[in-house]
Amino acid sequence: MKINPPLTWHPAPISASPDLRWWLTHQESLTRLLQARCEHFRVEPTIQTLAAACFDELTVMNLRRHNRVLVREVYLRCDETPVVFAHSIVKREHLKSAWRGLSRLGNRSLGTMLFTNPLIQRTPLAFKNLKPTHPLFERACEQLPSRPINLWARRSLFVLQQQPILVTEVFLPAICQL
Repeated sequence: MKINPPLTWHPAPISASPDLRWWLTHQESLTRLLQARCEHFRVEPTIQTLAAACFDELTVMNLRRHNRVLVREVYLRCDETPVVFAHSIVKREHLKSAWRGLSRLGNRSLGTMLFTNPLIQRTPLAFKNLKPTHPLFERACEQLPSRPINLWARRSLFVLQQQPILVTEVFLPAICQL
């Protein structure tokens, strides 16, 4: 029997280390911040497909279990080292209107699109200390040399024309060395 991970996301990353908390709570574009901290920044797409949302994304996106969404996952790399695993979901029907450009992003940063459009509104950040039982933990660890005990993540909705996209960023251990 598979046990679903707890659904709770928190308004603050209270137990995160001070170095990591700085990254987690930064409100501006994470892409721009990373670009300023490394010599060579790169977005490496790993998947973009229609799939089911994670269990703890259903309520926040007003989805049913059987709904399929566009899932986009990328690694953000600084000097070839993965520092963030980013996971975004958007409803299929929103790909024809507010988020129609999403399917053509390729290796370009979603953050650049989100932070340059003044019409896009962002909800407050929510935080979670991901454990190995969470599906995003497993996917985030795929390119790491060793598996950590846990990984901190943050997420928020970006809303354009009343249509949300949920962006989750999982912070990998190497981020604290930047």
